Amino acid sequence: MKPSLILLLFFLATPAFAGDARPFSEWIPKGWKLIAHTSGDLNRDGLEDAVLVAEQTDPANFRQNRESPGASALNLNPRSLIILFGTPGGFRKIFGRDDLLPSEHDEEVPCLADRLGGSGVSIKRRNLVIELHTWLSCGSYGVTHETFTFRPEGARFRLIGYDRSEFSRSSGEQSEFSINYLAGRKKITKELNAFGDSKPKVSWEKLSFQRRFYLDDMSLDCDATGQAQTGNWCR
Repeated sequence: MKPSLILLLFFLATPAFAGDARPFSEWIPKGWKLIAHTSGDLNRDGLEDAVLVAEQTDPANFRQNRESPGASALNLNPRSLIILFGTPGGFRKIFGRDDLLPSEHDEEVPCLADRLGGSGVSIKRRNLVIELHTWLSCGSYGVTHETFTFRPEGARFRLIGYDRSEFSRSSGEQSEFSINYLAGRKKITKELNAFGDSKPKVSWEKLSFQRRFYLDDMSLDCDATGQAQTGNWCR
């Protein structure tokens, strides 16, 4: 799929409300609202698990944007990622952080689109997948898409894969790299172009570290290119 079509689908996406949200109301703190949720069997026990994204609704976290393109009011309310494991008696909370996911807007970069978009958190192949997208309506033609894949290990979620693509809306130039932390290998693809024929160059590297990364002890909002290569996901 061409990057231009991917971008169109991303911005047409809407928050992924999977059915009735009422069963999750007890897990949403007062002063917060559920904005998206998805379900699936994460821990391979045959029971449905759930991943929730909640957002604080504090009016004090809105800022007027009078000097830059973008939304007229910037929503800086924090978002919480909540993971529930299913049990025969109902859901049990296994994970929660409200300092992990980006807010809808960024005060320092007012023309930055919502990095989480409409479908940024999902369950695929029984893994937790978080996707972040960087797209600006001013100041840059660059577009970045990141995918973090986590595998449940008991009550923790281990980072097993990281994929990153960078694309220029002006030139069509694109590059990608993909890290498999289980295999300890990194695939690099360069000299791609979405606007015309290209001859991609693919190379492989062996990771120089064996450290494991877990969702409860890392940040997604880092200079990910450097973090991925040095093995030090900052928090």
